[in-house]
Amino acid sequence: MNCLQNLPRSSVSPLLAFGGNQRDLSSSSLKMLLPIRANDPKLRLVLQAVSDSKSSTDMSGGVSKEEEEKSDEYSQDMTQKMGAVLTYRHELGMNYNFLRPDLICGSCLQTPEDVDKLRKIGVKTIFCLQQDPDLEYFGVDIRSIQAYAKTFTDIEHIRCEIRDFDAFDLRMRLPAVVSTLYKAVKRNGGVTYVHCTAGMGRAPAVALTYMFWVQGYKLMEAHKILMSKRTCFPKLDAIRNATIDILTGLKKKTVTLTLRDKGFSTVEISGLDIGWGQRIPLTLDKGTGFWSLKRELPEGQFEYKYIIDGEWTHNEQEPFTGPNKDGHTNNYAKVVYDPTSVDGATRERLTKEDPELLEDERLKLVQFLETCSEAEV
Repeated sequence: MNCLQNLPRSSVSPLLAFGGNQRDLSSSSLKMLLPIRANDPKLRLVLQAVSDSKSSTDMSGGVSKEEEEKSDEYSQDMTQKMGAVLTYRHELGMNYNFLRPDLICGSCLQTPEDVDKLRKIGVKTIFCLQQDPDLEYFGVDIRSIQAYAKTFTDIEHIRCEIRDFDAFDLRMRLPAVVSTLYKAVKRNGGVTYVHCTAGMGRAPAVALTYMFWVQGYKLMEAHKILMSKRTCFPKLDAIRNATIDILTGLKKKTVTLTLRDKGFSTVEISGLDIGWGQRIPLTLDKGTGFWSLKRELPEGQFEYKYIIDGEWTHNEQEPFTGPNKDGHTNNYAKVVYDPTSVDGATRERLTKEDPELLEDERLKLVQFLETCSEAEV
């Protein structure tokens, strides 16, 4: 269960509701709040020494055409759904970059031997964000990797699933996932390896959130470090919204989508809060002649598209965007609470391009991570 589901829906910060469970942050927690600044000369030398991308596979034996085709298909899908040109070559093996001396972002482990490779560079926690369909697509046997990791006492394999190419699922999962990561780092120390499939979406987003919430960086300061080390496309709005969800409480409103019937057989929507890879059917009310869907949504703006008898389109009777860079026009639903309230002011400040956390907000975030139920592993 996502720990945000239990947040109170009042304007009082949810972190104040822990009452008797509150405790002073440990000295180790406070140390984790202090960032290693990118303009520190010593840090630049360390990061330069470890920032090169590493591959785990010797390609002297060649790769199959089927492996190359799967990578091509995944890269095309990733580029379309992420909104950025990204390429992943699974057949070249695990690849990664050090973002900091203690934090690595990379692609998925493919064999148990990859555990050995990570142990050799000091990794103590392997943090996997993949779902079963991700693993099945490339034929990765996660159970053999997990079983092999368990034979060692100096490394831990943890799995916290986030849906691929889904910014809303990322937003909703970040609090529990980063809580699990935070506790693992405190428990295991050493170097942490955060990965998804390609290491270009979910993993950099989780690593970036960890740097923002825990390690004391401003969001865009951490983003600059990330982008200087690895080609990727983390969803920054998901991170901003997840931050606000924790600090102000997860509040939702019911939104109703309607479309006038013109003899359609089926009407579905995609996007909204389910991602572009999912669909939800609308229901036809023959009395009114409208297809409709009611959906509870948290604060934010959610783009969606209708799929009418298999054809993707937008409804001009509802708010819609102008053509995006790919030429697509989408409908959108916007959920906004009182902007004059304390929570409204917090949301306005933290939705800016480069939000800076106040000292008490950062402490509340860490306290939340310490008390939140961990994500499914």
